[in-house]
Amino acid sequence: MIKLRKRYNRPGTVLFYALSCLALAMTLAVGGFFVYTLALRTSYRAMALEINDAFLAGTSVTVARGEDSFPVTPESVEYYNEFLLDRNTAVFSRKRTEPDDASIFLILDGGQLTFTGVDDGTAIAVRWSSPEKEENYIVRSQYTFTQLSAYYSNLKRKAK
Repeated sequence: MIKLRKRYNRPGTVLFYALSCLALAMTLAVGGFFVYTLALRTSYRAMALEINDAFLAGTSVTVARGEDSFPVTPESVEYYNEFLLDRNTAVFSRKRTEPDDASIFLILDGGQLTFTGVDDGTAIAVRWSSPEKEENYIVRSQYTFTQLSAYYSNLKRKAK
């Protein structure tokens, strides 16, 4: 009679199956991360295009920060629109960040856009509030919150 050896009792076989399961789990985790990142970027891009439509359709924009607010033309705030549509803008979170005293508000015909500095101004929280919904993203870009603030200061000086 021939005795068959059970292959699964060997230590090498058990290790092989354990490492195979680990490799499969890591592959699924990386794939899940890519799907999440793609969905996040796609939803941010859709929001940026919706805001772009509001910029193009609007006849006036009110810019506000703290107690100050003043009307400007949509063309004069094109810098903020370029920031949103910049291809180097990397979105990495949907975390909701409350506006503070330094936040910049753009009130458009289609909604309200808010920029808030996060992580010492290296990241920017973007909030779009329209009658239908509210979307929140945190992005990093070649633009910094300090640059957005400087542009606000220039707008304020020109408006006076």
